[in-house]
Amino acid sequence: AGFGLYRYFKYQVNLALNYDYKIKNFKVLEYNNDNLKVSLEYEITNNSSFQILVKEYDLKLLYKNKNFADTKNNVPFIIFPNKSFKFSTEAVINLKESGSSLLPLIQDIFNNKPINIEATGFVKVKFLGINNTINFDNDSFQYSSNLLKDIGLSNQVEKFKQKNPSFAKYFE
Repeated sequence: AGFGLYRYFKYQVNLALNYDYKIKNFKVLEYNNDNLKVSLEYEITNNSSFQILVKEYDLKLLYKNKNFADTKNNVPFIIFPNKSFKFSTEAVINLKESGSSLLPLIQDIFNNKPINIEATGFVKVKFLGINNTINFDNDSFQYSSNLLKDIGLSNQVEKFKQKNPSFAKYFE
């Protein structure tokens, strides 16, 4: 019985760490010569039977080992079990630091390639009544398999590429 209980909880932990998400909205909030402040809205699905309390996070996001955004939050929120919810966050993109990573990012987005992001920082959570800090040290994850499709712009970009082949070749 003890082994069965252990396997069940291990299975639930794996489900909790294997959540699904969709990008629902992206907005530019502010812009100046140094920074671009953006808002992202996600729909996240918790596949486990347990709720997760996210207490705070502080993350640096990198693309091909170049820092392009920082995001942090210290307002706790709950991810309910077997449910989807919308979650908004803000990020600050340092234009000077991210300049060298923007062209490869734009090329990969324009060519419908997967967008793999690295994260450095921490997320503090409470799961099954246990406080835990998840540390990231250039941990890589797939942000999107096709970002243009996720945000509903793939058809428009394909039409643009067909109408402007001389411009489109710069992103190949």
